[in-house]
Amino acid sequence: MLPTDISDYKRSWMMANYFKVTVHSDFRRESIEWCKGNLPQHVWDIKRFTDVYQDTIRFELEKDLLAFMSNADFKVWR
Repeated sequence: MLPTDISDYKRSWMMANYFKVTVHSDFRRESIEWCKGNLPQHVWDIKRFTDVYQDTIRFELEKDLLAFMSNADFKVWR
């Protein structure tokens, strides 16, 4: 996929419905590395500093969110 295709695809599912989880900003690098290593680039997105010391990761599919939450070796805020 071209970068413009990825952007358009992400925009389409983010405008409709997505699944999200919040993580402590100290674990941003680990979160991004897990997503890059386990998911295609077009099915996840990170929004930095959505609250104090908090980042939000958005997923297109619930199965990806559940995989992230069960396999992540760091604290996920629920």
